[in-house]
Amino acid sequence: MPVKPLAALLLTLAGSAQAQSIWAPQPTALSSQVGDYRQLECPKKVAEPYTGPLQIDSKYDQSDASRSTLSNKVSARSKETHARIAEFSQRLAQFADYYLQAKNAKQAGTALACIDQWLQAWAEAGALESRDTSKTGMAARKWTLAAIASTLLKTQAVSGGQPQLSSAQKQWLQRLAELMMADYAPRLAPDFAYFNNHDYWAGWAMAATGMLLGRDDYIAWGERNFRRALGQISVSPHGDYAYLPNELGRGRLAANYTHYALVPLMLLAESSRLNGPGLSTADQQKLQQLANFAALSVLDERALSELRGQPQYPVPPYKMVWLLPFLSQYPQHKQARHLYTNVGVAADGYSQLGGRLAPLYPDVH
Repeated sequence: MPVKPLAALLLTLAGSAQAQSIWAPQPTALSSQVGDYRQLECPKKVAEPYTGPLQIDSKYDQSDASRSTLSNKVSARSKETHARIAEFSQRLAQFADYYLQAKNAKQAGTALACIDQWLQAWAEAGALESRDTSKTGMAARKWTLAAIASTLLKTQAVSGGQPQLSSAQKQWLQRLAELMMADYAPRLAPDFAYFNNHDYWAGWAMAATGMLLGRDDYIAWGERNFRRALGQISVSPHGDYAYLPNELGRGRLAANYTHYALVPLMLLAESSRLNGPGLSTADQQKLQQLANFAALSVLDERALSELRGQPQYPVPPYKMVWLLPFLSQYPQHKQARHLYTNVGVAADGYSQLGGRLAPLYPDVH
């Protein structure tokens, strides 16, 4: 049977009504004991929804071509805006993790109530919908959408499908998704040279929202970004590894940004496996070679000729959370296994993905 062109595959996907979450239901022991969480009060006051302009300064000095030098010109207003938005994502992740740690049904129900009430307040206010945005403001909207959708998919997986989204919440997430697609549409032009981790995260934000809302067209949009990313992975002539040129260009942050890029790429790979069109042998080989580069960038950066001897800034362990979905698929991968052995449980707890993900990967140990 001939292989369909990618465009045909994506059209088929968009009309297939699949929309499977990458995280299968695996409810906790308390899930069946939680009553109507909407009758419970969240002890944490909802942070005021942010509805203002998304004019946020980049934390990097824009005169540095590698974008690896922190700027000393970030305004106080920009810092405040970023902090308010980040608090929302971080709180949702904390509530989701509180559910996992709950000792009784009331604690579990309270966690669900907090997620629902915080989400409802921001949805009703139309938070983060401003069209007055900087590039970093667009990124903040994207990261928040990724965090919300990931938190909800995770929580629904471990709670037996809760919380159920209200119509206001669904409509808000759809509006954010449509705004994000408009933000990132120009970067999809074939001649756009800087397609990078931002676009991979946009792809995951959209795919995760599609799984949450049953929108296969959103999943297809994420798949398109994933395919372009696969095409960017460059195999090294110096060893059994591959790299992402635009992340490599970050100088002393090349290792950091390679790991950061791998997080959405591995989740999008899971989406492709479940929702189509799937991964070829060549696709899988590229991802495994990219994992080799990422692991070596932490374990033995001198083995990577492409780093040109530039000492790398330490990679925070939470950015290595990609190891969980990766090792679930490739448990015998030598370099990834070595890295995970070194880092262990610290490779988890990323608020941009809803907090702890290890419970969703019980086969990885």
